Amino acid sequence: MRQGSFVRAPGRHRATGASASRGRRPVWLGAVVLTVLAVVVPLWLWQARPFDSRHGFGVDSPPAGIGAAQAPLGAPPTMPGGTGGYTFMRMQANGTDPVAYDPCRSIHFTTSTVGLPPGGDALVREAVATMSEASGLRFVDDGLTDEAPAPERDPYQPDRYGDRWAPVYIAFATPDQIPRLAGGTVGLGGSTPRAAGDGALVYVTGSVWLDAKAMDDLLAAGRRDSARAVVEHEIGHVLGLNHVSDGSQLMSLTGGTGAGPADGDRRGLAILGRGVCRPDL
Repeated sequence: MRQGSFVRAPGRHRATGASASRGRRPVWLGAVVLTVLAVVVPLWLWQARPFDSRHGFGVDSPPAGIGAAQAPLGAPPTMPGGTGGYTFMRMQANGTDPVAYDPCRSIHFTTSTVGLPPGGDALVREAVATMSEASGLRFVDDGLTDEAPAPERDPYQPDRYGDRWAPVYIAFATPDQIPRLAGGTVGLGGSTPRAAGDGALVYVTGSVWLDAKAMDDLLAAGRRDSARAVVEHEIGHVLGLNHVSDGSQLMSLTGGTGAGPADGDRRGLAILGRGVCRPDL
């Protein structure tokens, strides 16, 4: 089983077209060109907004503090024992703290009706409950949505979900809908970070895409524990956990033993549950 991240770093943008001339130009001409670029390029960036808003560069967002409480809504468990390891999807600029969700807000989630197998919504709820308990983060089920799976998803959809960050989206999809599910990938998951006023990153929403046929096959074969482990694994990515090499852990490439989060997974989730409250975002 291969999982990947929904988060991608902004791409490098390089001009294409006519090649640069090899001739020398007067110094004054270079100064004029630089002046024009200083005015035109920022204007173009503002109008075209080539950077993906999921990475904190966009301007569309709900008012700050929507749904924020004055204290964490849940209680992360004490740090479990054991020897299993954990890694994080993304770190803060200090290199010490992982990017995480705001523990003073509920993580709303919704499940797409598109391609939903019988019992798929119950499977999702069970997996969410397990990961909520292991992290101490509070989840709220927003029910079903008719939002169709698509490779690009806007984290702020006020027409569909109201004036708040869109809920975490969970869908059973096909490789035609989500090309990254091709080649035997059973699931994909990850979250969208936004930058607070001091530059700290906070996850505001995320997505889980599950290969519909692979999940149907697992359920038809009576391997419900394995199917639930796939969903738990991808929610682990949503919360901020990355892969580990230890095959006994849920966050291994093979998805662990099917028994849910192991000791390393739980230590990582307990850390992610201790994120900082950010009512300014």
